[in-house]
Amino acid sequence: MRTAAYLASFSVFSGQPQGETHPKPEIRRKLVVWCWMLASVLPAFGSGVHAAATKPNIVFILIDDMGWTDGGCFGSKYYRTPNLDTLAASGMRFTQAYAACAVCSPTRSAIMTGNYPARLHITDWIPGEKAPKNSRYRLPDWQQHLPLEETTIAEALKQRGYATASIGKWHLGGPEFFPQHQGFDINIAGGDIGQPASYFWPYGETNTSHRVPGLAEQGGGKGEYLTDRLTEEALKFITASRDRPFYLYLAHYAVHAPLMGKDEEVEEFRQIPGANGQSNAVYAAMLKSVDESVGRVLKKLEELGLADHTIVVFTSDNGGAVHFGQPPTTCNAPLRLGKGFAYEGGLRVPLIVKAPGVTRAGSTCDWPVSSIDHFPTLLELVGADKAASRTAVDGVSFVPLLRGKASLPRRELFWHYPHYWNGGKVSPYSVARVGDWKLIRFYETGQEELYNLHDDLSERRDLASSEPRKRRELAQRLDIWLKEVGAQMPIPRPDPAH
Repeated sequence: MRTAAYLASFSVFSGQPQGETHPKPEIRRKLVVWCWMLASVLPAFGSGVHAAATKPNIVFILIDDMGWTDGGCFGSKYYRTPNLDTLAASGMRFTQAYAACAVCSPTRSAIMTGNYPARLHITDWIPGEKAPKNSRYRLPDWQQHLPLEETTIAEALKQRGYATASIGKWHLGGPEFFPQHQGFDINIAGGDIGQPASYFWPYGETNTSHRVPGLAEQGGGKGEYLTDRLTEEALKFITASRDRPFYLYLAHYAVHAPLMGKDEEVEEFRQIPGANGQSNAVYAAMLKSVDESVGRVLKKLEELGLADHTIVVFTSDNGGAVHFGQPPTTCNAPLRLGKGFAYEGGLRVPLIVKAPGVTRAGSTCDWPVSSIDHFPTLLELVGADKAASRTAVDGVSFVPLLRGKASLPRRELFWHYPHYWNGGKVSPYSVARVGDWKLIRFYETGQEELYNLHDDLSERRDLASSEPRKRRELAQRLDIWLKEVGAQMPIPRPDPAH
């Protein structure tokens, strides 16, 4: 009853009357997923409340633009993240976790569906940038929303009796593609914007297109901070849903620009000397607020007796934005560059997973995993058929890693970005990682670069010339993958000058 009352009280945020449905056309891929979901649900029908009680809750915390080293447990000597450090000490920290794209919307679509952005044709932040007039290529006709035909993790979990909530950033299309139409019972503050106009209430002027949807009208007044407000809404949902399994997708707008922190915390970090290229006090204050959010969520789970029955995932949608502001927003060293770029600084992200009864406290994993893997991993953790969850989507379950296995079968990972970004500083590229080897193909220049990440984490020694056989091997594998997923390629201009 508490959950039902909560859903009704927050219908103002969903933009959808309670009980309204949106039928979706069936396609082959979705039919496969729904069939195995149904098969996993049916056995639970006969076991009533006990079955629901044994399903773990899931809290998935996604941060925007948080870099690989942005936290004490991730190696920072400047940022203060005691709650993240505690979470890492109680779960598993991954050292080679990757975003499915170096910008946000594609990664979010991958988390939702378990599929590569290239397969979904959601390959840039929405709506992206136009190609420069003097570029060699123009953009393909790419997808600028998450199609309703795709099966989301929220839809999959709803079929298993979960209450679902999306709180925070969505950025996967216009109103008809908002979370409440993609399997979420509740949508708070999720819309088509990629960043807020302001992190302080009312989160932008009334004529600002980037105003956070729904919160300005229901705000707590002057001084309310967006990260804190989203956390409050998350705590309400957890409390209301404590008697049934729930999936909370808490997607903070932080630490994305505009850089805005609480004055007292900004001043606190101005008194701390920078370290390893990290010295932006405003960014540090924003990260501290994110850390406090994590702490509040963990504390609420403890207070309600849910901590030992709740999976917690903490990660980011792409690498840290290192190339904005003075001082720079953050630094991903020893990784090269950051958000948007094909190098490790743009693709590697922090990842912590705590799965009670599965993960060992204080453990680390050095095996590569990706955003596409969260969908099958979470479904396996809640009892879906393991084999089916590995074949229905591009991602693979990394539950064996959570249980302590050192590696999985030989892993290949791919990225495809047929776009231009940051005023042309980033041009179209594709990437293949096979074992320790990484190939980057740049379409604008026609060049390929090859790196051995085991020996050269900072990607300073291009081995394309000295290792021609390995370069050809990865290039051929990349070509096969691009064809397999139906990747949209950048389109050559007849005359690059026009």
